[in-house]
This record gives sequence, structure tokens and C-alpha cells, in this order.
Amino acid sequence: MTYFETTGEWQDLEFRVGDLYPTFRGRKLDRPDFDHDSIEEIRFLIGNKRPESFKLLIDKIELVEE
Repeated sequence: MTYFETTGEWQDLEFRVGDLYPTFRGRKLDRPDFDHDSIEEIRFLIGNKRPESFKLLIDKIELVEE
């Protein structure tokens, strides 16, 4: 998991795989054996605690070796 803010405009965002960490229902898990090299799933949690309409448009998700 990692956090980021949105602007309402199209954005290009980049994240380092090494900065991601496992979570459950938005809470960070203490997993010292977490293997960043074998991530099986990416999810998006929209959590601002306000009911509102939104769109999440994704052009691509690309993993690049560092």
C-alpha cells in the first residue's frame, strides 16, 4: 500500500515497488517476510469517509525493474 492525493485532473503517478507494503482493510500488516518481488495483487482503496461520486480512470499499470 501507499498513499497519494488526487487533484481531479489527469495525473501520472509513479511508485517504487519497494515502498509498497501489505495491508488488510486499510491497516498496515506487520509482515517481516513480505516479498516485494512476488506481488500478486494491486488494489485501490478509496477512503475519505464522505459519500460522493468519483471515477478512477487507469490508462496503464506498468512494473519496471529498477
